[in-house]
Amino acid sequence: MYGKDTLRGTASLNWDYSVNMHRWAGLSVAGARVTRIDLPNLQLNGGLPASLGNLSNLSVLWLRGNELSGSIPTSFGNLSNLDGLILGDNELSGSIPTELGGLSDLDHLELHGNELDGSIPTELGSLSDLDILDLHGNELSGSIPAELGSLSGLSVLYLHGNELSGSIPAELGSLSNLDQLDLHDNELRGRIPAELGGLSDLDVLYLNCNQLSGRIPAAIGNLSRLTHLALNNNRLSESIPAELGDLRLLNHLALNNNELSGRIPAAIGNLSRLTHLALNNNALGGSIPAELGNLRLLNHLALNNNGFSGTIPSWIGNLPRLTELHFGELPLAGRCGE
Repeated sequence: MYGKDTLRGTASLNWDYSVNMHRWAGLSVAGARVTRIDLPNLQLNGGLPASLGNLSNLSVLWLRGNELSGSIPTSFGNLSNLDGLILGDNELSGSIPTELGGLSDLDHLELHGNELDGSIPTELGSLSDLDILDLHGNELSGSIPAELGSLSGLSVLYLHGNELSGSIPAELGSLSNLDQLDLHDNELRGRIPAELGGLSDLDVLYLNCNQLSGRIPAAIGNLSRLTHLALNNNRLSESIPAELGDLRLLNHLALNNNELSGRIPAAIGNLSRLTHLALNNNALGGSIPAELGNLRLLNHLALNNNGFSGTIPSWIGNLPRLTELHFGELPLAGRCGE
């Protein structure tokens, strides 16, 4: 086997070398070969043994939710049959080994919630079978590799909560099977690539809490399956594209804390499934469109700290599910007492 003493934990591990390892908790064995290690949430500590890289038949290494520390061994790049490497929510540090890019069968790579630093290896773009890439909640820096755009089978890309900089690669628009793209809470700059409008399966797009600038691409309106769009807390400017009114499945739209100007497009009133609309802290003006009164499922509406003219429209009282309303200093419509 490998140095058990390096993986220390509670008594729940309880491997006994006097007992056949087929009976060891958390191990799946075929013949004399270990094929899976499933030991999540057991308070295991210590480092990852480099000798794990000798388990040539291993298909899944699941050690999520422990207290493991130290670096990810480069020897893990020898696990040629591995399809799941799940090491999230530990205390791992150091860089992501470039050798992981050679794991051609890998479909789940989850390293989130650690203390990993350095850049995202461009070699990860070679993982052609990858379905989920989750690196969020680390200390990763540098740019997002354009090579990730080659991961044609990817459905989930989570890179949020790091220190990534540079621009969003237009190549991410080639990820035709992508369902969730979360890049929020980084230091990304530049424009939102219009190419993201080609991600026809996208359900969630979170780009908030970066330093993105320029206008919101009208092509975002092509994302017909989108339910969550968060672009708040950036430096986006110019007008809100009317094409966002084509996102008929959308229930969460957050554009607040930007530098958006112009009027609220009347087409936003077409978003009949919307429950959360936040446009506050921009430079929007004109009157508030009556079409917003069609948003009958709305429970959160924030329009404060803009430059709207006129009064708070009377249709606000007809939104049956509204529980949170932020308008700022606009007066109410109608005469006193009406």
